Amino acid sequence: MRDRRDRITGPGRLRTALAGGLLVAIALLLARRLSLWQLRLFGARLSNRFPARVVPTPIRVLPPPEREYLGVWKRPPAAARNRLIAEYGFTQQLRAYLHAYERDGETRYELASCAYRPNGFFSDWQLHIRLFPTPEGWTDVWCHWERNPNVAPIAHLRQEGYDPAAGKRRLRALLDEPIA
Repeated sequence: MRDRRDRITGPGRLRTALAGGLLVAIALLLARRLSLWQLRLFGARLSNRFPARVVPTPIRVLPPPEREYLGVWKRPPAAARNRLIAEYGFTQQLRAYLHAYERDGETRYELASCAYRPNGFFSDWQLHIRLFPTPEGWTDVWCHWERNPNVAPIAHLRQEGYDPAAGKRRLRALLDEPIA
């Protein structure tokens, strides 16, 4: 019979530790090589491969609410995302739900989930926008105004103050170019 030390330090335990270490190393390398939006896109595509009944809601891919649709921004998604971050002070979101929708028989995954917080990280409110590719290479924009989950996580989850119309007005006022 094997003693306690063999169970703790035996070859099976070593293989498990090595495999875990390898997975952590791969995750760190991916995190260094991929941007946040690419990690979210990978996660959404992976999550979408499984039946919704077996995927927990926080990582399930959901369609964006129709009332959030603003229109088409005549910029490619990468240029739109970069402009929001570099020129308007938006930050990319990790915790936001993953979104996608069907168009012309193809799944369109979000290529950005960004928030603008007028008073910084601890602002009470945020403008949350999602960007999706159009078949023509432009960007579909979806947005809403909501409580900042960094300050009011329960109010955010309950959608207290959630307002797509206010989000659209605020985004149009913030940008110096039209979204049709």
